Amino acid sequence: MIVDRYYYQQLNRKEKAIYNAFYKGVMSRQDIIPLPVKGKLSNETFNRVFMAMTRDNPLIFYLNQSACSWATDRFSHVAICPQYFFSEKKVREYKRKIESVVNQLVADLNLLDGNDYDKEKKVHDWMCQNIEYDFDGSDLNQPVRLITAHNIIGVFAHHKAQCEGIAKAAKVLLNAVDVKCIVVTGESDVNYKNERHAWNIVDVGHVPYQLDITWDIGASSQKRRKIAYDYFNLTDSLIMQDHKCKDILPKCCEVANNYYVMNNLVFSTKTKLYKYIDSTLKKGIYEFDFRYEGKENATELSREIARYALDWMRNQGHSAVKVTQRPNDSLGVCKLEIYQ
Repeated sequence: MIVDRYYYQQLNRKEKAIYNAFYKGVMSRQDIIPLPVKGKLSNETFNRVFMAMTRDNPLIFYLNQSACSWATDRFSHVAICPQYFFSEKKVREYKRKIESVVNQLVADLNLLDGNDYDKEKKVHDWMCQNIEYDFDGSDLNQPVRLITAHNIIGVFAHHKAQCEGIAKAAKVLLNAVDVKCIVVTGESDVNYKNERHAWNIVDVGHVPYQLDITWDIGASSQKRRKIAYDYFNLTDSLIMQDHKCKDILPKCCEVANNYYVMNNLVFSTKTKLYKYIDSTLKKGIYEFDFRYEGKENATELSREIARYALDWMRNQGHSAVKVTQRPNDSLGVCKLEIYQ
């Protein structure tokens, strides 16, 4: 297991001192946490430290991130006044549950075996197959669900969470097997509307890549459990097609460990693409998952490939053939499944 505190390293000396005091105070569930500073604490400094501490330490799931403030007394002493979810007894129960689940997953998924890529893919695949996005996780009328959906409890105790809980759980699992992983918070483009979002940056062989498991959960086939890899190890330029973040982050520029690159599923010309389609059909495989870097968008290309594949199958005597398509125009990813 590694302690991976990327955001702590981005703070200045004063901010690190505040971070350390804040962390120790929360770990011991102090109601008032004195800080090693005197005088006025700016909102900018407090927010930087708060965001760093909460993103670096997903195991502090019991801290209320929506109701944490700071105050100064008449002697210029500064203290943070946190609020906590759950009783101490309940926190201990959740900690035991989380530790048990993480240890079991490490064993069941053989997470100690293989390189960083292997470990990351096992975590990604398990989450895509076993974790649901909690669409009711922002319902203010369901406070317990709201709390668990936004932290690791949702994943490890209920198998249902929103993006923040999913990204933090991925960090916990990968850090547990010595893979560096940070939680990124920013915005994503959902139907031409910017929404708050969280995802990860993972070090694969000391090279950082962008990873959004939440969106791969959404892109996976729920009925047939076909795992999606649209957002598995992207460069900054690719993920910026529909994600935004203003923070200073590791630069993700390499493509070698991108899923589609690793599996020779990136095509830049129609000639090469149709060679792949033909060879796949002749093998009796009727599923296609690739990224195209040509001019056509994924929706148009998926329709073209679907027509071509359906005609090919009908010519082979297959009847009542159907096709499902899940194109991703932002990334040029096409996924098609043909079945009877």
